[in-house]
Amino acid sequence: MRFEGRVYYDFSPQVWRFYRFLAAAGQKGADLRLDWRSFLADDDPQSATGLALVESVRRNAPEKHGAFLQALLALQNIDGADLADPRTAAAAAEAAGIAGVIDPSPEAVAASTEEGRMFGVSGTPTIYRHGPVLRVEVNPAAYEGDVLERLNRINAVLEDDGLWVLQKP
Repeated sequence: MRFEGRVYYDFSPQVWRFYRFLAAAGQKGADLRLDWRSFLADDDPQSATGLALVESVRRNAPEKHGAFLQALLALQNIDGADLADPRTAAAAAEAAGIAGVIDPSPEAVAASTEEGRMFGVSGTPTIYRHGPVLRVEVNPAAYEGDVLERLNRINAVLEDDGLWVLQKP
């Protein structure tokens, strides 16, 4: 199955869970074609710093963007790393195969956030494809069982512009 769209993200726990869900779907054969875009929903300094670092890599080494984002997410969520610590950026750069210093790009975060707001993004993770945006929150149970069927459901909701809210408490 092919799954595509633009994912607006930050460094919140919901994004990490969604990322892990997508990784599980990819391991089961999903063809993931996602464009990850920064979105600063609140004044969280960890997210602001991480997003600015990732945007710098997007601008200066676009082929390393995904690997750098993955490394930062893992460092923060597995190792508890502080995204404002320059050693965290250096470790993520090393893991992604990036040489040199990464200068944060907060202006690119502001532009991406504004673009997302124009599409209707208000929180993360949110997917934009061609119609109304879809905010997706998963719990750890989403990584197990039939992850491709779950991804198919998300895909179906993205394609059905008549569905606006599905929510379980």
